[in-house]
Amino acid sequence: MQDTPETAEFAKRAEEASQRARKMKTELRKKRRADKLKLQQQLGAELMKETNIVSAQQLKQYLQDNLNYEAEAENQQDYQQALIELNTFANQLTWDEERGYWRVANLRTLTDWLAGFRTNN
Repeated sequence: MQDTPETAEFAKRAEEASQRARKMKTELRKKRRADKLKLQQQLGAELMKETNIVSAQQLKQYLQDNLNYEAEAENQQDYQQALIELNTFANQLTWDEERGYWRVANLRTLTDWLAGFRTNN
C-alpha cells in the first residue's frame, strides 16, 4: 500500500510534532532540575546561616541530634501521660482485709487501658 501525498504529509507532521514534544519534555525536565537545584541551594544557604553548619558531617550530626531530641520528647510525654493514668488507677485501689489483696475500682477500664500497651495483638 502506497502513501498518498496527503498521508505522507500527515506522517511528516506527526513525526515533527512527536520530536517537538520530546524536546519540550527534555527542556521541562532540565528546568525542573534547575529549579530543584536552586531551591536546594537556597535552603542550604539559609540552614548554614541559621546553624553555622559548614560540612556534611555537621549537618548529619545536627539532624540526628534534633530528630532524636524530638523523639525523646514525644516518648517522655507519652511516659508522663501513662504514669498519670497509672497513678489514677493505683489511687483507686482499696485493700480487702478479709481476702488480703487489693481491689480495683473499675477492672474493665483498667484492663482496657493495659490492653493499649500490648505488643502482639
